[in-house]
Amino acid sequence: MQVTEQARRNQITRATIEVIAEHGYRRTSFAQIVAHAGLSSTRLISYHFNGKDDLMMSVLIAAIGTVDEVMTARLAEVTDRTEMLRSYIETQVDLLRTHPDQIKAIREITTNVPDLQPVLRDFRTGRLERQLTQGQREGTFGTFNVTVMARTIANGIDAATAEPDYGPELADLFIRACAA
Repeated sequence: MQVTEQARRNQITRATIEVIAEHGYRRTSFAQIVAHAGLSSTRLISYHFNGKDDLMMSVLIAAIGTVDEVMTARLAEVTDRTEMLRSYIETQVDLLRTHPDQIKAIREITTNVPDLQPVLRDFRTGRLERQLTQGQREGTFGTFNVTVMARTIANGIDAATAEPDYGPELADLFIRACAA
């Protein structure tokens, strides 16, 4: 793919993320994306993407990629399982403030496209389940159902508010709940 074609795909993908975040998946149209991106025609979307499903997959890949980059950078230097859990929760809560469009787009697409439910499940709890499982193996965390705990943590993150203490308080709560 040429550089200009990739740049146009990225432009359309970014615009789609922003339109979905603002209007929701069901109320997003190619016409809105074209207007938001400053394109001349909806044919440009059709030229660069093989239909709506292809565009939505591109949006998911871009949005999840951005979130994953932030998570990876934040967790890169952390080796202690308890601090990993804290960093994970605090970063996820912070992402709701720093990258709201990406988070909204991911939720909207995966909620409204049933075939993408497994993507949402892994995005919401996959990394966390792996961290909790490893923490149990190492004896840092106690005995509990990892899937239930990961989903409960994810639901707590989803319910986050703009209160500045929400992330640290939520992290403290789950660190106590997971302790050995």
